[in-house]
Amino acid sequence: MNGNPAPSGDTRIDFGALRALVVDDSPGMRNALRLTLSNFGITKVQMAANASEAIFHIRNKPYDFILCDFNLGEGRDGQQLLEELRHSNLISLETVFMMVTAESFYEKVVATAELAPDDYMIKPFSAEVLCSRLVAILLRKRAFGEAYRHFVAQDLDAAIEACDTLMREQPRYLIDALRFKGELLIARGRFDEAEALYQQVIGMRAVPWARLGLARSLHMLQKEDAAEEELRDVLGRAPEMVAAYDLLADVCLAKKDSAAAQEVLQQGVAISGRTVRRQQKLGEVALANGDLDTARTACTQAIEKGRHSIFITPTDYGNLCRVQLAQGDLKAVANTLKFNKRTLEATPEGQLVMAVTQSAALTQEGKPAEAARNLDAAASLRATGIRGDPHLMLDLANACMANGRLDEADAVVAEVARNAHDSDALLDKARKIYTDAGRTDAGTSVLASATADVRKLNNEGVVLAQKGDFRTAAEKLLTACESAPFNPRISMNTVWVILKLIDQAGMDEKMIEAARHQLGEAERQAPGHPRLAGLRLHLKDVENRFGIKRKHA
Repeated sequence: MNGNPAPSGDTRIDFGALRALVVDDSPGMRNALRLTLSNFGITKVQMAANASEAIFHIRNKPYDFILCDFNLGEGRDGQQLLEELRHSNLISLETVFMMVTAESFYEKVVATAELAPDDYMIKPFSAEVLCSRLVAILLRKRAFGEAYRHFVAQDLDAAIEACDTLMREQPRYLIDALRFKGELLIARGRFDEAEALYQQVIGMRAVPWARLGLARSLHMLQKEDAAEEELRDVLGRAPEMVAAYDLLADVCLAKKDSAAAQEVLQQGVAISGRTVRRQQKLGEVALANGDLDTARTACTQAIEKGRHSIFITPTDYGNLCRVQLAQGDLKAVANTLKFNKRTLEATPEGQLVMAVTQSAALTQEGKPAEAARNLDAAASLRATGIRGDPHLMLDLANACMANGRLDEADAVVAEVARNAHDSDALLDKARKIYTDAGRTDAGTSVLASATADVRKLNNEGVVLAQKGDFRTAAEKLLTACESAPFNPRISMNTVWVILKLIDQAGMDEKMIEAARHQLGEAERQAPGHPRLAGLRLHLKDVENRFGIKRKHA
């Protein structure tokens, strides 16, 4: 919000200073909503007819208040717009996002949504009701202003302290502050404290979100049995809490019970199939379990429901085609590529998916010459640095092997193995490709050679760091990063060792740049990994101590 922070307890809202964005596909409704806002003093109003227009305006100017209709006609709906804005960090924590809808079913949508708006209004509503709800949200966000600012600055410890201060000075926000503090503690990696906080909240009031937070803390502490017990009890009492199904699936996978993980995800999808990432996860797990029918349905639903979502990438089309190929349904593969050709051709990554998938399909059809042309196209894309997800790369290796391009196949498998040296699932899949091709011994040799050097460098680096020789450790790990540039575990180990080296020996500009680069790679390869928050904070602390500003904001 504009201006300096208001004094604690100040309930005044300067509506004339607020910048508002109204998003609705109906010109008449846009004007009506603008008039409603003007009734209580909001006059700085920009209007947008759809999600694309809204994003254009938001990229060019910050808004304090976004009032958005749920149904925006063709393209993204209001919920998808909200998800894109939040996940892309296009709006701040202090921005108010309210949904407007004439549909009472939105209550079910928001109840099962991964991201909820600050509030929602069901038409018709009066200016007085809208004003009252907006004031309550603005005052709450004002109270959290200091905590939000520290969070944005990635100073999570200071944000946690700000929550403690807020609870002491404005106890009416106690529950909200405890909830935000719990999320901060988990992001900071302080899982024991998060567990204690959620136990405290449950003792005060057995709210489902606190029990979900407790289960997440237990999962992070690798107390999987306790986490599973908590989640199953939560779902028994509140089966509509779909986020619990997602977390329970992660717990089951951590316990290497993929059948239970699939069952849980199917239950979550049955309650709310709108969430793209739940459908994506179900497709992946079902495919790994060999349940091709379920995998195909989930992959199809992910694409259909997420067609206008930021969460759909070329990988999703590759996943669907992989299932269709496994079923021998070459016509369906051709249709998937045909109907989504424009989308896939728009990016090099999409072009790679098309080339690899077509080469695999043409190989099955017995058309080696056409398959070879697609393999050549894939090789050309790879030569420019384009890479796909590990499963797509193994599909490429399989197609190369089937077409007698053994050296190319070995090189692709070796690259996957170096970047996934600790992934049993991917290494097992690679072994199966060699076994099916009658090249078991060659596969053993390729995988052993690819993983041995990376594993050796990583392990030596970790041991040297444990002995305090951070410089040599950093050198070995940076060498490992050159061999395995997409391996998040090695990238995170490298960042930690470099930062410890700087703690020990002082600033080294070359090393700090390497740490920044490797942290960025780790965040791209493993977003949400529990180690990342601690590494970001350590890097920020080093930069602050040495008065260094980032070259790129």
